[in-house]
Amino acid sequence: MEFFDVLVRYEVALWNAVDQALRRDGRLTLGQLHALRVIDRYAGQARVQDLSSDIGISVGAASKLVDRLERDGLAVRRPNPANRRSSLIAFTPRGHQALTAALERALAAVDRAVAGEDVQPLVAALGRLQARLDDRSVGTAA
Repeated sequence: MEFFDVLVRYEVALWNAVDQALRRDGRLTLGQLHALRVIDRYAGQARVQDLSSDIGISVGAASKLVDRLERDGLAVRRPNPANRRSSLIAFTPRGHQALTAALERALAAVDRAVAGEDVQPLVAALGRLQARLDDRSVGTAA
């Protein structure tokens, strides 16, 4: 359990450090930045389900997150021409600007947190471990 404890403590501490750096600057929360990065990866074609899967939260939580992005003028839902039951999430101009500015600040905070450490082997190992968990969860209830 030592690996689990150390990993979770570090993840929470890193999340908080980056989130505080963003809030100090009056920018997005880290949760908002995380969602905007997913929307960016899907080039304006993201669905709530995509945010849910990519972030690792429930569809309901992802929907509420999109509601907040819309409320803050950062994103907008548009009808999905391929599926009337879903919508696509895209940036507003303000959302795209916020993403760019907040991403710079977040990267600087992460760089400060890992300064001097060669994190690439850790990134690779965690990627392999994540793939194992993903493989095991295929076809199982979450």
